[in-house]
Amino acid sequence: MGRSIVRALVDRGMHVHFIGTNAERGTTQAADLNASGPGSSTFIPCDLSDLPAVRTFARQFRDDVPALSLLLNVAGVVLPKRQVTPEGIEKTFAVGYLSAMILISELSPALAQATTPRILNVSGSPGIVLSPDRLNFEDLMAQTNYNAVRAAMNTVHAKTVATEIWADKLKDQGIDVNAFHPGAVKGQLGRSMPWPLRTLFSVGNLFLSPETISGIHVSTAPELQGITGHYFIGKTSRALSFDPAYKKALWTETERLLAAN
Repeated sequence: MGRSIVRALVDRGMHVHFIGTNAERGTTQAADLNASGPGSSTFIPCDLSDLPAVRTFARQFRDDVPALSLLLNVAGVVLPKRQVTPEGIEKTFAVGYLSAMILISELSPALAQATTPRILNVSGSPGIVLSPDRLNFEDLMAQTNYNAVRAAMNTVHAKTVATEIWADKLKDQGIDVNAFHPGAVKGQLGRSMPWPLRTLFSVGNLFLSPETISGIHVSTAPELQGITGHYFIGKTSRALSFDPAYKKALWTETERLLAAN
């Protein structure tokens, strides 16, 4: 999914920085992109489960790239067993949600320097990500009855709620913040699962699209400038409207977790 958006941006003449944990694969993909597109790309290794490292990366990146047009948060994992970071953060939530919150916070000054800045957060199906009161703030780290799929869905739900929060916070700076359903697109979410499930994911990928139409649209369409706080499916969108008390509870917990990391 992420690679298809990077490809679309490079094909439109943009320079794209993308990050990941696999340095060999990332370097190879950057070379492939640079050999075939009018734009270019740079791969930067960064482990999004290492929140202090994410913050260090973002601050260095902001120094190196003072004006940023687009921040795309699409990282995610599905882990068969509960894992925690060295700081005690459940890893699915760290990779898919908290790292994105750090990147938005640290890179918003660079985004504010661009002409038409956008932040885009990958989301999920509306029945999951738009459901009210999905999160249990007493057990946000999934210490009780951990379930891999539920942890992943809670993470994209939280990121969708935070999309509306950030849209309100950054509106005065002219930064649009939206979420999008990636659609039925190929991916590697099953890479950490046991081999029978990895096989099912691999077979399923054969029938999925090689690119995310929605993700490419919201990343590149000029007519979307000024639309913020929306959730996109394909090329249609709806305004996000979560309960204020629910948003406040999520933001309070987010700030607490980030302050400790």
